[in-house]
Amino acid sequence: MPVADPVDRRNAPVLQVVMLVILGTAPPIWAYRFSLLKDVPWREDETLGFALSMGFYALAGFSLYLVRTGRFQWAVRQLMVVTAVLMLVSHSSVGFTGNRFEHPLLTVWIVTTGLMIGRTAVWTMCLAVLGAFALGVRVDVMAGEPASGMVTDGIISGLMFVLITAVVDRAATALRESLAAEKLRSDQLVVSNEQLEAEIRERERVMDQLVHARKMEVVGRLSSGLAHDFNHLLGLVQGYAGKGLQSAEPAAMREALQGVDGASRRAAAVATRLLDFGRADARSLETIDVATAVNDLRPVLRQLLSPDIAIDIEGPLVPVHIRFDPAQFELMVLNIAANAGDAMREGGHFSISVTASDGHARIRFSDTGIGMSEPVRRQVLEPFFTTKARGEGTGLGLALVSSMVGDAGGRIDVSSAPGEGTDLVIRIPAIAPDTPTRARRQLAGSAG
Repeated sequence: MPVADPVDRRNAPVLQVVMLVILGTAPPIWAYRFSLLKDVPWREDETLGFALSMGFYALAGFSLYLVRTGRFQWAVRQLMVVTAVLMLVSHSSVGFTGNRFEHPLLTVWIVTTGLMIGRTAVWTMCLAVLGAFALGVRVDVMAGEPASGMVTDGIISGLMFVLITAVVDRAATALRESLAAEKLRSDQLVVSNEQLEAEIRERERVMDQLVHARKMEVVGRLSSGLAHDFNHLLGLVQGYAGKGLQSAEPAAMREALQGVDGASRRAAAVATRLLDFGRADARSLETIDVATAVNDLRPVLRQLLSPDIAIDIEGPLVPVHIRFDPAQFELMVLNIAANAGDAMREGGHFSISVTASDGHARIRFSDTGIGMSEPVRRQVLEPFFTTKARGEGTGLGLALVSSMVGDAGGRIDVSSAPGEGTDLVIRIPAIAPDTPTRARRQLAGSAG
């Protein structure tokens, strides 16, 4: 079972190494005593030492088991408590001098307590060391050692351990404070990321609403042209119907019905196109051929722009693919065309050319309209900026275009001057098509 606390989890391997060292050294030492030194007389204090050693050996094994089962703090705390008790017992039995060679090992327990448990524990262990020293000095003095020398030695050793404890405490506290600060920053980063994700979702929602609103604006502009077309198609239907009613010949009636069917199909296609464009579908990135997508919009562009504006569309000999939402691509083209139409109220020429350049699809929109001044050109892509009268424009059209192109990793360049028309060039990274597309012939022509 893994240790839950991240700091304890990092300390666990070190504690396990210490336990393994204890488990690996205690038995060989006593085996050496019983086998090779069996001729040496057994001292009374060795009995206590053997008992303490075996007890500590068993404790180390149990602590290792606790760490392996995820109970790190239980393992290290009970190990340090028993270590402190054994230290007090050993000094009160053998004395200060008899434990002198074990004093460096006490530093290990001070460091272990400070790093793996905390401030209160490390100073408690330090007090246990000082208490053991006091007991050891008392035992030595009672055994006949010089009191002044033993007391001085005990005080100096005690002060050294106090200094070691202070250093360990400061280092461990600084480390834990740094870890706590890092965890706080990590938690704050998680919260910030969640807020950012929420803001991104909200931005996407608002963007979808703006796109749909702009679609409705363009649909409104298309409606006038579509009304003219529907009137024309209804006139054809009425004409064919009248022709059929006036003739009694089956062939003539069949021809009239075919004419009615053709006109109604054209009307249905126009209505379907308008409804498809006006739907508020979720964005869906697809691989599209730019020239084909632009050319497919020719009938809609013809409806959007006035009859006295000529339309030219030119495309490359081979497909140029980009990753873009098809509905947004249509909206982008129609937004630019609508602005061009507003700039050519007296008629003019609107052209779209598609080329491939430096790994990008290059789409150039040109009109022969009134053009823009330099201050207007610099602001034309900003949201809500418009030169139209109140109620005639939202200032969102080109801003949405700029946002769409930016999301696709592209850029827009606008060049214009008063009376000289406007050139708007969009560059979007080209990609390899998902499926092979046969080469198309050059799209060129004028939709009068």
